[in-house]
Amino acid sequence: MHEIDDPRLRTYVVWQPQMDAEEEHVAGATRSFPDPRARHFWDGSGWTLEHFKPALDIDVDAWDLYLVYGPEARWDERDPPRPDYWMHQLRFVDNGPLLEPGALAARVRRLLTAM
Repeated sequence: MHEIDDPRLRTYVVWQPQMDAEEEHVAGATRSFPDPRARHFWDGSGWTLEHFKPALDIDVDAWDLYLVYGPEARWDERDPPRPDYWMHQLRFVDNGPLLEPGALAARVRRLLTAM
């Protein structure tokens, strides 16, 4: 999202134990998200793999996801809220669009313009 020059944009990247990933790999992986607004977290327990499933109505591990929340989003319950928009790179998931970076950026821009 570095091409969207808006200080209101917040990016949270959650690294999970998928594809043999371990916490020690996170420092190197963060180079793929060089935006200084990005905040990186390690979920070694895989909590997010399970707890985002209901919000997205999926039955596979919730990873390789791109979730967009507006400023009114609140995480008041144990499980996360449903995002305003999302894309993924998961096999066997057909209720959300596959990642297309240009479309995702356009959606984020629309949300920021509406704020």
